[in-house]
Amino acid sequence: MKNRIWLSLLCLGLLVAPLAAQQNTGRITGSAVDASGAAVPGAQVQLWRADGGVAASTVTTTEGFFTFIGIQPGTYDLTIEAKGFAKKSIRQVKVDPGRETSIPAAALEVGSQTEIVEVAATIQGVQTTTSEVSTTITTEQIRRLPLLNRSPLALIGTQAGVTYNGRTNTIINGQRPSFSNVTVDGVNVQDNYIRTNALDFLPNLLLLDQVAEVTVLTANSSAAVGGGSSQIIFTTPSGGNSYHGSVYWSNRNKAVAANTWFNNRDGIVRPPYNQNQGGGSLGGRVIRDKLFFYTNYEAFRLHQQSSRNTTILTADARNGIYTYRDSGGQVRKVNVLQTMGVQANSAISALLQRVPGPEKINNYRVGDSSESLLRNTAGYTYVLRNNRIRDNVTAKGDYIRSTKHTFSGTFTWNRDFLDRTDLTFNFDAVPPVFNDNKTKFVSATWRWNPRPSITNELRGGLNLAPGLFLTSYDPGKFNITGLVFTSPVNFTTTALPQGRYTNTYSLQDNASYMRGRHSFQFGYQMQIVRVKAFNNPADIVPLYTIGIGTGNQGLVASQLPGISSTDLSGANALLASLGGIVSAYSQTFNVTSRTSGFVAGANNTRNFTQDNFALYFQDNWRVSKKLTVNLGVRWDYYPPVDERDALYLQPVLEGRTPIQALLSNSTLDFAGGAVGKPYYNPDKKNFAPVAGFAYDVFGNGKTAIRGAYSLSYVNDESIRAIANNVNTNDGLQATATRSGLTGTLANPPAVVPPPYKVPRTFADNYANNTQSAYGMPDPGLRTPYIQQWSLGIQQAVKGAVVEIRYVGNHSTKLWRAFDYNQVIIKENGFLDDFKRAYNNAMLSQRATGRFDPSYNPAIPGSQQLPVFGRLSNALFTNSTVLTYIQQQQAGELANTYQINRFNGAVNFYRNPYGLGCNMVTNYTNASYNALQIDVRKQTKAGLYMQGNYAWSKNLSDQEGIQQTRFEPFLDIENAKIERAPTSFDLRHQIKINGTYDLPFGKGRKLNYKPLERVFSGWYVSGIYTWQTGSPFSVLSGRGTLNRSARSGNNTATPLVNADELKKLFQVRMTGVGPYFFGESAINPLDGRAVAADGAAPFAGQVFVHPGAGELGALQRRMFNGPRAWTLDFSAGKRTRITERQSIEIRMDSTNIFNHPTWYVGDQTITSTQFGRITSTMFGRRLIQFGATYRF
Repeated sequence: MKNRIWLSLLCLGLLVAPLAAQQNTGRITGSAVDASGAAVPGAQVQLWRADGGVAASTVTTTEGFFTFIGIQPGTYDLTIEAKGFAKKSIRQVKVDPGRETSIPAAALEVGSQTEIVEVAATIQGVQTTTSEVSTTITTEQIRRLPLLNRSPLALIGTQAGVTYNGRTNTIINGQRPSFSNVTVDGVNVQDNYIRTNALDFLPNLLLLDQVAEVTVLTANSSAAVGGGSSQIIFTTPSGGNSYHGSVYWSNRNKAVAANTWFNNRDGIVRPPYNQNQGGGSLGGRVIRDKLFFYTNYEAFRLHQQSSRNTTILTADARNGIYTYRDSGGQVRKVNVLQTMGVQANSAISALLQRVPGPEKINNYRVGDSSESLLRNTAGYTYVLRNNRIRDNVTAKGDYIRSTKHTFSGTFTWNRDFLDRTDLTFNFDAVPPVFNDNKTKFVSATWRWNPRPSITNELRGGLNLAPGLFLTSYDPGKFNITGLVFTSPVNFTTTALPQGRYTNTYSLQDNASYMRGRHSFQFGYQMQIVRVKAFNNPADIVPLYTIGIGTGNQGLVASQLPGISSTDLSGANALLASLGGIVSAYSQTFNVTSRTSGFVAGANNTRNFTQDNFALYFQDNWRVSKKLTVNLGVRWDYYPPVDERDALYLQPVLEGRTPIQALLSNSTLDFAGGAVGKPYYNPDKKNFAPVAGFAYDVFGNGKTAIRGAYSLSYVNDESIRAIANNVNTNDGLQATATRSGLTGTLANPPAVVPPPYKVPRTFADNYANNTQSAYGMPDPGLRTPYIQQWSLGIQQAVKGAVVEIRYVGNHSTKLWRAFDYNQVIIKENGFLDDFKRAYNNAMLSQRATGRFDPSYNPAIPGSQQLPVFGRLSNALFTNSTVLTYIQQQQAGELANTYQINRFNGAVNFYRNPYGLGCNMVTNYTNASYNALQIDVRKQTKAGLYMQGNYAWSKNLSDQEGIQQTRFEPFLDIENAKIERAPTSFDLRHQIKINGTYDLPFGKGRKLNYKPLERVFSGWYVSGIYTWQTGSPFSVLSGRGTLNRSARSGNNTATPLVNADELKKLFQVRMTGVGPYFFGESAINPLDGRAVAADGAAPFAGQVFVHPGAGELGALQRRMFNGPRAWTLDFSAGKRTRITERQSIEIRMDSTNIFNHPTWYVGDQTITSTQFGRITSTMFGRRLIQFGATYRF
């Protein structure tokens, strides 16, 4: 690894240029011509900052063209000077991050250079020189659109092709969220350990005043941009010659918030809530025209409370007295400790000191007591803190040494502290479990312009992003479970420290060279990701189960007159709890190195590495004044994911194919770079071409036809997919368990550590656990890639830009881990025998009233069962087995026999030494096709509006939402059934966002001088979304062909055609709430969509379960939920105090009309809630008030 890094640094010194240098800066292209349209070569072109000072300088080429690269986003003035011509000044040239601003040909007039011809920029936003599909969210949008959480991520969803349907995370153009690359000032800021929610969560928790602008590049980026098939480019603000700053505050509480629809229905009041956000920013100069700074601090304080209901002992129970009603209804009390001669355990007595006493009982929702009879246990509900505290700090400096040398540096720090009431386990008012994450970000840039035709930008940065779940609790020597009361120490797996440190380092260099009609870019990028992931199981210390097991003498019914079996169990549980009687233990052991063996109390820690190295070349060729061709190629190399210390096991091939190794009794041994056995082989042949064009139809910059094709290599949850797969191989973590113990907590039994053995075989693991699984990546695993294409037209119309485009993509060689060890029920004859057993049982039920699958010669039609006869025990009297036969779950019954070792001479798996034999492969493909219409308009009257419509279709042979990419086939022999609409699919969507300055007050149409300050400065803004519903499936979920754990996607079989089914899916309101399915097709007896097994279909029934060996006939996700819409709204007023000072007050609201938008997920026909709507897609109305002082 060290050699690879040094080699990369050497390449960096020899080459010039990478990827993300363009990601946070912009480009300007243009040309200079004379009155006849001929090129003016050698003209001096200078770019001026709005507050004075030259930002960059260049000269036109022999063809008259000029380009500025690596320009900080903002508004500039541009001047062109040439001998014999008057100086031309173009005002208000807008530069956006990650985009190219094209200036129409500047015609120079003959005259003295002392003369100045000044024009306003006529740039309409039509992209006449680039084929990328991108938009920029401006500073004004960021400031004015309604965003209650002040997160700029929320604005991404306003753009065409960016969708959220309630079922999955936000995605771009139908692609998995992990394919998007998010940067701040050119440095990646994603959670590079778990990328599944890449567009909805950033560890840095960016806020509005940390962002100047956002560019969303959705398709066909240039070869200079990598790390994903789409880009989200954030740029931080910079200071200028003038001092500017702000102080702001906002508050949101329950007083003006609406309740949810379902809370209103159930009579639940709005929960307490009080959220405050406040901060300030300051930017300006240190040295005029040379050194500038920008700083920002923001605090987030959310104060709220949650309630928790626990189980505590009554006064009698604390003293060992068990209360019950005997068979005659008489209340009896028995001291279980005295009856059994057991002393109260001192460890338990110490625990009870930390448990609230019986005087705290305040409900009977838990426990065995009631208001009329206080028995042994009852409820205690208490309130605990549920706060969230965040702090964000930003500091940026810009140093302009000269027009040839510019330096910039950004530092951000944020802290996020969150009480985890969902993981609490004691009675403290302050939760013992919390998140406390401190993220650090650095970006530094040097832009060098050695000659007018050459620009180079060097950038380095890092993002240190922990994701920690911490606790203030020390588990001590052991943990306890099984008590009849809520234990103050019975923590769960998620209550112990766990999490990860994800560190991303970036080093990159980007250069451009202008020659004639060509603008060349070439470069290099290096991104290093290091992840330290750790977790602790609940039994990392000995976990003792309290109870009366086979090794202990418990109470018997004769000792408690008239007691029921349920109460007898309760009495023994109280006896064990107070006496500290131990019935079992477990403890999990981990290794700390390849030679350590199992170490008691050791964390389960892994150190992952994932790197990316890239080279690229791009040529933006101005073929003519109207036509620009974009050509490029990029080489991306993603070395295999690795664990630093080779602390994973993997099957040894020993000359076999990977599938052969997985399906035999293979040897498991250490794998990873540290032992010279990478998890899969390097994939270095990753060349990604880019080709596009932009045609300025009339040469006036108002009409452009653009098209492109590009290929991008992507990160398909690489670390999680590989780690989950190789972690399947047991051997480096083991749990010692033992039951039937004797003794108490006063002297608990010592845990016997499990034996450690590596190398080990599949048979070794199977001997410990018949449900063992094994995994390995395909040694030939390749880097997934996306092919994208687009064709569209942009037109400027009266201050608006309209674009109509077709966008498509095809995802190839996506990662999918699946199981090759599918249960066998056909080849071995079991399926036919199962059908005979089912038939026997149905005949028996009609003849005798008993569901008996056995062969009965006395019943006509009953058949012998030769395969069942070869089992060591068919268990035809077992209720679970009978249920599987009645439900025709042949696959799951076969699995049950195998894992319980009743399969005898019948083998139900290709590999009999376990269940899953999983491999990460390049199996998956996906497609997306869309029509997108985008409109942007801005007027001098104070209106800014952006609207878009998209029709799209998204298909794949994998759902693709699991972060581990593990998605086993329902039937590996019938893979074609996997192709279906994806979970991301959204057919129609309309989105509009805009701001409008109301026409009142000074300088406006409507004004009344005496009240001018009252009427002036009012504005409104909003974000409107309308879309079709998310896709969902109608499921059976039964293991009719495969085992149940692989049959979650087994659909139902319809009794009517698709058109009739779709007519049944409509919203209807009932007395218990909304439904999305016709009442006639729901069983009135139990609310299910199918009759009970063995019963005739009810009137109106339209679904049945598939039979044994069959799969459901419905396509997955073939139905869509109800349409949804919402409107977020903001209104505010800005009042000037002086020329440079103002104060602004505003109100922001989400879902201003509090309109419930119903969400429908997958429906299972055996659910008693079939078709019932239980949640909404968009949240309730929330209102926030705020004020800002600016100077």
